[in-house]
Amino acid sequence: MNDPNNEKTSPATDPFVEALLDIVAGHPTSADLADDERDLIAAIAKWAPGLPEALAELDADTDQPRPAPVRVDDPIAQMLGLVEDPAVLINGHQLAAKRKSAGLTVGELAQQLNQRGWDVTTSTVFSWERGKVNPPPATINAVAEVLHVAADSILTTNTLQAQTLDVLFDDEVIAAFLDQWSRESNVPVGRLAEHSKRLLATAGKRNATSATPQTLLAILQQFKKLPGFENPA
Repeated sequence: MNDPNNEKTSPATDPFVEALLDIVAGHPTSADLADDERDLIAAIAKWAPGLPEALAELDADTDQPRPAPVRVDDPIAQMLGLVEDPAVLINGHQLAAKRKSAGLTVGELAQQLNQRGWDVTTSTVFSWERGKVNPPPATINAVAEVLHVAADSILTTNTLQAQTLDVLFDDEVIAAFLDQWSRESNVPVGRLAEHSKRLLATAGKRNATSATPQTLLAILQQFKKLPGFENPA
């Protein structure tokens, strides 16, 4: 039989994980943590001992319908920034600094994002700040709005991968498609291109992306099917 006094014979190598396991078990922790890690542990210490029971209830509720996840290969999701873009990388240190300047804890930032309709947890925000996870561009924009800062101020952008919409629209494949569309609709190429760029930039709230011309072509093909798209009010 296992001796309950020896539950910690194999401590976690990550001090944060060790501290988390301690509080879930109802034990005080002596792990060596950074200030942000201590803040997070303190924020969850009150409810962490009840976590196993809560997870058991969650398992019993698995038959509840859940929203379908956004497909990473969906071209419209890519251009709207709903999936991770390697050209738009969050800077965890800058995010933490801006959050603290705004007077928000990790949990409060997550709560405000949830109020705006984003499915974000405290641990998710903490993962962003630790550089463990990179959120999609649309989520980064929402974070910037909550913190009242420019999105660029919390980004580490890889300019070797990023390109502007103007560059994508100059691609030969895109130019050929727009030319054919223009001849079929009797709408000038420039008008079709500018209307498409404006819609994409407004919806995605950005003008840089790592999307390919093939991704843009798939979106333009959908735009072409929209009634009234060629002659907006």
